[in-house]
Amino acid sequence: MRHLKAEWEEQKAILMAFPHQNSDWSEHLEDARECFCEIIKNILSFESVLLCVDTRDKEGWEILHSRFAQEIANKHLILASIPTNDTWARDFGGITIEEDQQLKILDFGFNGWGLKYPANFDNQITQNLASLAKEIPEIAAIITPDKILKVDMVLEGGSIDSNGAGVLLTNTQCLLESNRNPHLTQEQIHHKLKSLFGVKEILWLHYGFLAGDDTDSHIDTLARFIAPDKIAYMKCEDSHDEHFKELRQMEKELQSLRQSNGKPYELIALPFPQAIYDENQERLPASYVNFLFVNGGLLVPTYNDANDARVLETLRAALPNHRVVGIDCRTLILWHGSLHCITMQMY
Repeated sequence: MRHLKAEWEEQKAILMAFPHQNSDWSEHLEDARECFCEIIKNILSFESVLLCVDTRDKEGWEILHSRFAQEIANKHLILASIPTNDTWARDFGGITIEEDQQLKILDFGFNGWGLKYPANFDNQITQNLASLAKEIPEIAAIITPDKILKVDMVLEGGSIDSNGAGVLLTNTQCLLESNRNPHLTQEQIHHKLKSLFGVKEILWLHYGFLAGDDTDSHIDTLARFIAPDKIAYMKCEDSHDEHFKELRQMEKELQSLRQSNGKPYELIALPFPQAIYDENQERLPASYVNFLFVNGGLLVPTYNDANDARVLETLRAALPNHRVVGIDCRTLILWHGSLHCITMQMY
């Protein structure tokens, strides 16, 4: 019997990868490293971080030892020297399941969001981390070769969300994109995911997007479980905004969903930040739904926006037993991702 955990269940560590000169962050490397260090610092106040540092990145290694000497010494920040293409741990990271009271890590294929970007190193990170378990006991406590189950399917962690009670939330925009699993129909993907994750039900959305998102509408930017019966989602309140029609349709889909007891899910609407554009005046996919659960807390991306405080208060009211912390993610959004995108929980 398999069980796909909810993100808010007890974690051992958060997996991340540090920006380096050969990653997409090269043009904004100093700002990116500063942003990542701030995020790492915040996560460390709740739990450990397992951080991949590219084998070519001597400068990054030095920065980390300078900024986090004590945390590295006490094994709270665990460094793994392995080749990386980039920093999007949510999508290359293994997905943990529980099977017969044993933790297993599903290692799906990662092909750079449907062959959009290089992923030759990132696709091997789960296997490479496991190989380091022989040398680094702290890694062995999190991932070992015997825990890994290789899956013959392309899937990114940002494209699914679990309520921990047998229900998976996803959408057709991403999972049916032609460069991921063109040989599989929606019905075949549905049955395969039910079997792999041991879930009883998969909720498929068909609407919703964010301008500038190159993941083909990952669900973790649009709608997320925050409890078995609660879903937080992006709501567009401006009828003149390009997202208004699609997100209104997504909202209607969410309102029509039912739990196993026949009741609707409690829906928590989160507003849009004001539109953010890059230097080419292309809109960036800023989303408050891209938050991260950590042990006892919720880390929420903020964008120096008037709605930041409103979102934090909304989530604090919805999650009174979690410490809700906002983290400035304006740098992350420059490369079309945010807080959840650069992290993956390990159990």
